Amino acid sequence: MSPPDAQNPPAPEQEIPLALEGSWPLQIRNFLVQHLEFLFVGLVAVGVVLVFYLSSYKIAFLNFFYLPVMTAAYFMGKRKAVLGAVLCVLSGFLFAWFNPNSFAVVGTRIDAMMILATWGGFLVLASAAVGSLHERLARGFEQTRQLYEELKRSRVAEEMKEKVEKTLYATMDPVVAKLATEGKLRFEKREISVMFTDLTNFTTFSDKNPPDVVLEELNGFLGKIEPVVELFRGHIDKYMGDGVMVEFGAPIDYDRHALMAVLAGIKMQQKMKQAELPWRLRVGLATGSAIIGMLGVRRQAYSALGDRVNVAKRLEEICEAGKIYIDEATFRGVQAFVTAKKLRNMGYGRREDQDLVERLGAVEEKLLLQGDDPELLYEAGKISFELRDATSAIRYFERALANDPQSTKIKLAYADANFKKDEFEKIQLKGKLQKVTVYEVVGIKDRWADAAVIPPAVAEKYRAAEGQIEIPEDLVLAVEALDGSVGNSRVTALLSYAIADRLGLAEDMKKNILLAGYLQDLGKEAVPHHILNRIGSLSEQESKLVRRYVLESVSACKRIGYVDPRLLEIVGHHHEAWDGTGYPDGLKGEAIPLGARITSVAEAYSALTSWRPYHEAWDARVALSEIRKDVEKSRFDPKVAEALFDLLRPAA
Repeated sequence: MSPPDAQNPPAPEQEIPLALEGSWPLQIRNFLVQHLEFLFVGLVAVGVVLVFYLSSYKIAFLNFFYLPVMTAAYFMGKRKAVLGAVLCVLSGFLFAWFNPNSFAVVGTRIDAMMILATWGGFLVLASAAVGSLHERLARGFEQTRQLYEELKRSRVAEEMKEKVEKTLYATMDPVVAKLATEGKLRFEKREISVMFTDLTNFTTFSDKNPPDVVLEELNGFLGKIEPVVELFRGHIDKYMGDGVMVEFGAPIDYDRHALMAVLAGIKMQQKMKQAELPWRLRVGLATGSAIIGMLGVRRQAYSALGDRVNVAKRLEEICEAGKIYIDEATFRGVQAFVTAKKLRNMGYGRREDQDLVERLGAVEEKLLLQGDDPELLYEAGKISFELRDATSAIRYFERALANDPQSTKIKLAYADANFKKDEFEKIQLKGKLQKVTVYEVVGIKDRWADAAVIPPAVAEKYRAAEGQIEIPEDLVLAVEALDGSVGNSRVTALLSYAIADRLGLAEDMKKNILLAGYLQDLGKEAVPHHILNRIGSLSEQESKLVRRYVLESVSACKRIGYVDPRLLEIVGHHHEAWDGTGYPDGLKGEAIPLGARITSVAEAYSALTSWRPYHEAWDARVALSEIRKDVEKSRFDPKVAEALFDLLRPAA
């Protein structure tokens, strides 16, 4: 007995109840299944005998053979169906040879053979066709079944992957989890910024309250700072009770990691003040080389190692509640954007300091009135020295020596200040052999209040317009941190509003221009950060990537709910040029929306007068001169540029 065709596997047997096992119905069923081919041949043989021996109308009964042959084609495949058909045909020829009169009306052997040949040909062809069709259907069904099984396995694997990813994302930074699953994390030494935070009085609070209350309050605090860390692209390394360790510049190597870290610290402290929690926050930050990668063998975590990690932790430990302490390297990375004061190496809260500060203020007022008097400068230097501000003391003594180079007491005071500088201005951290310079972050610089950029009268007149900006500052600040353009959006927005007012535009138009100027750089987030921070020239492909940010800004505005077509029109065309050489649509002259012409000029002035990775801040007069050149080159609308010149003339 040959096995069933591979193309037609037998259907899986159903489970047989135990009560039926060994019964005669089951035995008959098993016999029929096991001897199907034998039974088929037997039935065909019986059919041949019945038709050729017993029937008087053999020709009419030849069509009977289509039934078993088609059945064989369906159940046993093309090969056995064709063999069955050939068996039927040979049987017919055999009977026709010996008894031709039974198959032909005329009664000749040739006629009988022709009838049988025609019938046999169709029978074989029919069996082959039906068998082939059924096999194709069977193969298709089997392939579909296999595909379904694969899809089920794939779906199970996909669901398992989703569960694993959810677990990873819940316990690990999503970026780290993605890079880890892709095998893209490795040990390396890289410049990063490390942050440590800690809550004051948390131990006392936890001792006095039930565990569920403590955990609920702590999670409430973490729920406020985690979005800030994420917004400024930090990686939460670990939670240490009420403390947190965060890396900036890892795993993604952002160039402005020090700025991102400090801005995140400032926003954390703001959140703490707004939340009115029972604790206050200490933040320590250090920047430098560290080893980063996955630590551990069986249980791994992405972390950082090195001296800067230790320095950041020590800074957090000595930090006063509600403040942010940073090291020298971090200060160098952010000094263009934030104000910070150098800490003196002394105890905190000295009462006599206030008297000294008041005395210094009085001396400085006299200096303003009398000029660089050597005695006044010497006195100011001595007071600064008593305040342990050696750097300021040295500057005063240098000015005094410039006016009285022969004074012995000034020379001695100058030498003493230089000798004591490290002692006064550097702090001994636990575990460090050498003292380090420590700065306290005061806040973000207000470029709109910078008299060297915006005339004080203009700044004061239009400062109130900022109240019309309802967009959270954090949203824009996080994008500006990518390339160090902190404050650019605010200056562009307010200056655009001032130009629009100068041109006599309607109030609703001025507000649209104000908001567009504030939002038009949001799309920079879609540009690779290393391109935004490129000091040299960009390739053609990189320039195309940068130009895409305009359309991305439009999309970003829509995502946060700003869908006014007039506002989006300004955002989408603020890089068009008066002569038609701008982008994205190459609009020319009056075809460029007026609001876009205004924000374009305002942004150019803001960008020129602020620090950028590729240039230092320009003097306001030089910036205005450059814009005049661009007007002559037909880049800007002359009418809008003239309004800017009139507005800023006091600073020119």
